Amino acid sequence: MRYFFRKNERLCLRRDIENIMCNGKKFLAYPFVVNYVIKDAQDSGEATKIAISVAKRNFKRAVDRNLLKRRIREAYRKHKHNSPVDIACKTKKIINAIIIYVPKEKLSYGEIEKGIIRALENLAKNIEKDSNISIHPVD
Repeated sequence: MRYFFRKNERLCLRRDIENIMCNGKKFLAYPFVVNYVIKDAQDSGEATKIAISVAKRNFKRAVDRNLLKRRIREAYRKHKHNSPVDIACKTKKIINAIIIYVPKEKLSYGEIEKGIIRALENLAKNIEKDSNISIHPVD
């Protein structure tokens, strides 16, 4: 199976990012803080969107910030299809999220991947709790 992280899955608009930061909910799944907003899908073309942030305060060199963002994007791209978040999206809900990298040191890809998996699981639990969606199908 081929995995993609296309332009329509990236959160780009300043007003959307401000909306998430002001009105969204957040949780910590080390090494990330995830801010998110759940909304109803207006049409079938909409997708869940994310943005990735690495603080300039912690990493002065752009090379270091870009390396971490590449690692986070790759981990998200590989695991977004296995997560219950993808199932929640199929129930006509859209999740806009910002993933913020917290540590002051560079973590390896393996540690970042484990953190993304944990963050996606926590996000799925929060979505299920907040919007009364049953993510896990009942047999």
